[in-house]
Formats: sequence, structure tokens, C-alpha cells
Amino acid sequence: MQAEDRPIHFSAELLHLPCKHEVSVLQKLYFDLSQTREAAYDNTDFSLPGRFRFFSRRGARTLSTFLFLPDRFMLAEEWVDIPLSDFLTKLERAAGLTMDALNIPFLPAHTVTLRTTFALTHYDDARRFLLDHVCNQEDRLGPYFRRPIAVGGLRLVFPETPEHPSSYNVVIESFRQSQHEVYVEVKGVFARQRVTRDGLSLIADNFRAVQGFVVDSIFPFLNQYDTARENWA
Repeated sequence: MQAEDRPIHFSAELLHLPCKHEVSVLQKLYFDLSQTREAAYDNTDFSLPGRFRFFSRRGARTLSTFLFLPDRFMLAEEWVDIPLSDFLTKLERAAGLTMDALNIPFLPAHTVTLRTTFALTHYDDARRFLLDHVCNQEDRLGPYFRRPIAVGGLRLVFPETPEHPSSYNVVIESFRQSQHEVYVEVKGVFARQRVTRDGLSLIADNFRAVQGFVVDSIFPFLNQYDTARENWA
């Protein structure tokens, strides 16, 4: 398996006590963000009550979104064209200005999500790789379901423990957009970490921990199976 993954999505959902967002306040926040190098957006959308957003489009698919809901705000990068380090710089800058503008004293919980893909070396079909080889289901699914499978894989949930103050929801499956790539999604849920305005670096640290989980745990787990067929047991 190719060790260099291909990130396609970063997002962070930051929860706060419910409040009503005034459009005028968000317009001022949009202007303040536009004065920064890290967190400026090109457009706004205030058409849906209680669901406001700032956004930028780059190229054919890349979309940056800053979404505001009554009890949370979320930053997301779809089809990313920036490294995680740049997103984390943007996240800390935008979250800090937002907490100031909306008078949010702390964030009681947050989630971070990373989606990426790994290209297979010895297999040209990620569905067969995951279902037949990793899950040992060759010739065991068709007789029962009698339909072709578009996407297949694994879903794993790792609960919070005393050593790990978060839960991880993991999806490993074949990638719809590329037959020979494995899609990986990890959502880290940090439900007991109260984050203040001066402690936003903790969210960035948690995102790096999720990235480390992908590199240090998921990649070697999958890589052990991506061997030449003659080496299969």
C-alpha cells in the first residue's frame, strides 16, 4: 500500500451554549476574517434562518465552509487543496475571532473529522481487497444478497477509555471515485474537554492525534494485507 495518503476532507464541529446569531454580528465577523491571511472567505449565505455560512470555492471541487448553527459552528474543507497544518492554523484563528464576536466563553465539546484515501499496491479493486481478503468473504456474500456491491468495508467504534479521552468512529471502505483506493474516515468525539478561548490549541492537538491514528494504526493494519497474491495464506 502506498504510504503517502491523499486527504480529501478536514472538518471540526465546535459546540457551545445555544444562542441566537444576529446577521449584523456575523457580517462584522465576516469582515474581520477577511482581514486575516489565514481565515478569509469569498462569499456569505444568510438565506436560511438559523443556518448561516461563509464559504469559498476553489477550482472544480474544493469548497471551504464556515457554518453557524444555534448551538455550534463548524469549519470544513471538502476536496482539500491545503495541508492539515494550514487548516489547523485557519481553525484556531477563525474559532478565536468567532468566540470573541459571539461572546462564547467556552466550548463544552467538539468533534474533528479527517477523510483520506490510500492507494493499493498489489490489488486493483478495493472492494475485493477489503471484502474478500481483509474480511475473508470471498464467494460468501453473493449467494445471500444476489446483487452487485458498489461499496464495502468496515465500520469500527473505539469508545472513550481512561487512557483515551475521546471516542473514534472509523470507516474503512472502497472508494467510489477510484477503484484501487481505500477510503478512510476517522471522526474523533471529544465530549468531556472544555475548551476556552486561550485553549484552542487543544483542538488542533486532537486533530493531530486523529491523523496519527490514521498513520500509526489504520495504515499498518491495512498494509499487512496488501501483499502479492502468492504470499497470501
